[in-house]
Amino acid sequence: MNHLKLFAGAVLETETGPVSGRAAQRHRIALLALLSTTRRLYRSRDQLVAFLWPETDAERGRKLLSDSIYRINQALGGDAITGTGEDLRLNRDQVGSDVADFEAAVDARDWRRVAEIYAGPFLDGFFLPGATEFDQWMEVERAQYLRAAAKAIEALAVDAREAGRMTEAVELWQRLAALVPDDSRVAMELMRALESAGNRAAALRHGREHAKLLRETLGVEPDRSVRDLADQIARRGNGAVGSATASVTAVPVSVTAFAGNSIAVLPFSILSGAGESAYVADGMSEELMYLLTRTPGLRVASRTSAFACRDLNLDVREVARRLQVDWIVEGSVRRSGSRLRIVAQLTDARNGYQVWSESFDRTSSDIFAVQEEMAAEIASRLSTAVVGGPSTTSLTGAHRMADSNLCDLFLQARFHYYRRTEESLRTSAAMFEHVVERDPDYARAWVGLADSYAVLAFYDCLPPRVAFARADCAARQAIRIDAKLAAPHATLGYVDTYYHWNWSSAEQRMRRAIELDPNYSAAHQWYGNLLAARGRFAEAERAMRRAVELDPLSLIAHTGIGWVFLLANQNERAIQQLESTLKLDPNFQMARYWLGVALDQQGRPAEAVATLQRALERANNCAIVNAALARAHAAAGDARAARAMLDELLERERAGRYISSYAIAKVHHALGEVPAALTRLERAYTDRAHSMSLLSMDPQLRSLADEPRFQDLMDRVSQREREVVAAH
Repeated sequence: MNHLKLFAGAVLETETGPVSGRAAQRHRIALLALLSTTRRLYRSRDQLVAFLWPETDAERGRKLLSDSIYRINQALGGDAITGTGEDLRLNRDQVGSDVADFEAAVDARDWRRVAEIYAGPFLDGFFLPGATEFDQWMEVERAQYLRAAAKAIEALAVDAREAGRMTEAVELWQRLAALVPDDSRVAMELMRALESAGNRAAALRHGREHAKLLRETLGVEPDRSVRDLADQIARRGNGAVGSATASVTAVPVSVTAFAGNSIAVLPFSILSGAGESAYVADGMSEELMYLLTRTPGLRVASRTSAFACRDLNLDVREVARRLQVDWIVEGSVRRSGSRLRIVAQLTDARNGYQVWSESFDRTSSDIFAVQEEMAAEIASRLSTAVVGGPSTTSLTGAHRMADSNLCDLFLQARFHYYRRTEESLRTSAAMFEHVVERDPDYARAWVGLADSYAVLAFYDCLPPRVAFARADCAARQAIRIDAKLAAPHATLGYVDTYYHWNWSSAEQRMRRAIELDPNYSAAHQWYGNLLAARGRFAEAERAMRRAVELDPLSLIAHTGIGWVFLLANQNERAIQQLESTLKLDPNFQMARYWLGVALDQQGRPAEAVATLQRALERANNCAIVNAALARAHAAAGDARAARAMLDELLERERAGRYISSYAIAKVHHALGEVPAALTRLERAYTDRAHSMSLLSMDPQLRSLADEPRFQDLMDRVSQREREVVAAH
């Protein structure tokens, strides 16, 4: 059988010896290397040409590729490289390789076999002139194989140490230290092994050599931990060896350990017309996040936080620090008609090294297949790190759309949903309606439809009886299709909280969503909303802070903490939290709106007016901000301004626009018009205004608590809860 050796060089052998001549030319060895990995069984002709002959035109490149295949097959005596259509693969029955054997041993967790096969760096000393993309691929693969070998050798070293085989342990730690000489953690393990084997002098010498390497090669000062270990070893030697304090120091550990189990997918960049491709790039990132959440043991940073890093031009390690993750996925999308070129790369953010990169040339109808392929590749690369072996979770089999136009429509709908303006939310709802009409079995499209209507209802853009009812139906349909999706359970809990006022059901649904996906930040945030509405403020704060932990750059999650303080009438804490949120993004108007309300409640109406006026300027004349500003004017003693704004809101209502009667009631109340305020609250009850769920908690309405009509409203809102309690 023919054999390809790619560790510690590049050699192609037949049963009679090494192959020479035309078949062993650099481009042909590079071609075999590209096809050798078992992680990717096929490569397209266009992709191979781009790797190997990037400076030639397509026709010339294809001719060179065909000639290379012919020469290799001729030298190896058969169809060593075969293909179907545009895809090519290596015939593994005819050509074996050390890379394939290595990958099989890794998958089997046969660490001794892995260590035996790894003879040195992948394609060590190999160079292909003018082939930048191939060179980048080679570096990524080289780093990946090095990490796998290092893991195997470390596992063997630990096993030898625990079994008391110290001579073997020293040899293995020495081999590992040679592979990763800048890793202070490994240096310290070798020092401990040498001491245990009775060779303190060698242990101290390695500490000095490690420190010298870091200073002279990397230009950094080592970490104190290595120096402290050297001092301990020296002291245990009873002075036989001089203190190493002056000569041994170390740097923070450069990570070749495999403990990192968190990842962020950053928004893919757009390399073609931004207007027409933005939704494709964003959708690609979002769907990749969703697929990666299905990998056991892997925590995926939320979309909100990941997308908050767009255009910040931060180093990947700084992005990882902000998102509290270990791995970063980045990529780009170029679109030309129905053709897509997608490039993705995976970076170990703990040391900044790229560990995988791949490009995909497909049509737009293949976009979901590409996402699955990328997710599977990334999960495979991380499987050892996350679960200690190859991933057993299938990332294939997700819902596929045969219609490329429908794929486009789904991605556009998600894009508009996340813009969160009234216009974009109405657009997203309409688009999701079209998707589910043409593909009624797509659960995630039903989730998108449910969430679009739920947010439209919460922002008072549509009457609650219309928007919440549609959200309820869509979420239930999503669960009928896929009961294991967390999102629709959370959405139903949200609807129960703000529309049905069924508190026990809402809590059950929120808990179910969190059980299905403990990392779903929105479920924790919405659970916090429910708890705050029921006056369980300490629990609500914990839920909101958990949402922030999971989604550290989510502005709405940070704002939610301030909203809990606001409802609890802890206005100073609310102001501090909301001002802190605005430091993250001064343009986030939801935080500015609630800050204005908090200032009003705190008895600082002039500041409240200024804050709410600024919010209104950027909120496209939003009715709820208008109402809050009118109330602040009234509290500041400017009844004329308050009444003018109230009249404007009532004029909009007469024109057929939904305006929350709850918000209007609060303006009447601030103007001292109690009967009008109560009448509006009664109408808000009839309308099912979402804020009625907060009636018993709202600090701005507490002075109405002794009014019989107000008490009757509180009884009617809580009637459902009393019925549930009585039933139990």
